[in-house]
Amino acid sequence: MKNIKYILILLLAVSFFSCDDDDIVKLNNSEYMPATNIEGFGTTLAISKATKAEIIQVSYTPASYGVDIVVTDTLQFSTTADFSKPVSFDIGASENAFTFTVGAINEFLTESLELPVDVEATVYARVMTNSLNGVEAQYSTVLNFTTTPYLDILFAPNTFYLFGDGVGRVAQNNKLKFIKVNSEPDDTWTIVWMEATGSFKLCSDENYKGVIGKIGDAVNGEYTLGTVDNRGEDIPVPGTAGYYTVGVDMANNKLLIEPASIYICGPTIGDVWPVSSVVEANKFKLDAENKKMFLTKNLLAGELRLHVTHPYISAADWWHAEFIFLNGKIAYRADGGDQDRFSINAGEQTIELDFINQTGKIE
Repeated sequence: MKNIKYILILLLAVSFFSCDDDDIVKLNNSEYMPATNIEGFGTTLAISKATKAEIIQVSYTPASYGVDIVVTDTLQFSTTADFSKPVSFDIGASENAFTFTVGAINEFLTESLELPVDVEATVYARVMTNSLNGVEAQYSTVLNFTTTPYLDILFAPNTFYLFGDGVGRVAQNNKLKFIKVNSEPDDTWTIVWMEATGSFKLCSDENYKGVIGKIGDAVNGEYTLGTVDNRGEDIPVPGTAGYYTVGVDMANNKLLIEPASIYICGPTIGDVWPVSSVVEANKFKLDAENKKMFLTKNLLAGELRLHVTHPYISAADWWHAEFIFLNGKIAYRADGGDQDRFSINAGEQTIELDFINQTGKIE
């Protein structure tokens, strides 16, 4: 009954009139009031990579159609005051406010509005309100503020993919995704099979958003990555086919490729832990013909613990780049908590890792 009452009220409140092209719904013959009193941007919106996790809240007085109906508010931006090409920010409103991080607005400014980094720009903003189909959208008064976007090569939240003929696959198969380094938010890594020839680039999602390569040549093996202003060129593979660990240092916009270095540690080798366990006897070897990494070793009974080493990963804090395989599938600790584990029996065993198919086994 309650729902029927509201439907009747709404029907009584609605009248129709016809235009040349479309039918427009007029609610209650009242004066529509767009959103007003937008606050939160100030005259200058100061943003930086150091504050990317900080919260920005933009509040406003909501629009009114003269009756109590459901509305949707959208925050729109433009590089011109006439909003000839408005771009909507993909966030929802809650309690008459839009809440987002500095990192999110910076990504929007550089990727959606295509503003250059380190250059002050004037940005125009408004709140668009929509309701029932056919009901006229309401637009707030346009406001403007200045801001200076910063360089952040993570054009999508904390995600990188590799693609190119040098790595043999494309981003869409989701197997060339970088892994976060635990407790080191500016570093990511991945192990990938690289061909003897070819090149690759990075992108920040599987639909090739935020594609970047290298700028200039490597210095001591380290590349400087592209930016939103100069996306850079393809990065060549090292020239010898095999598994390589690719590390990205986001704080310094650098990338380093090294032959994959994987080690066993912990109970199965006598409770020996890094850095002491990082020796040749505990290091996985490359089976280039079958595109696998393996370690054959006389092991003790206990939990299996594996990790990756790379110059961008703290050597002492080996668990920052720990991984395991569960039910045959490789699982990475990344920035999560302690992983589920499994124990192995004592004796000589071979551990085999396939990073192309992301599988592992022991026999």
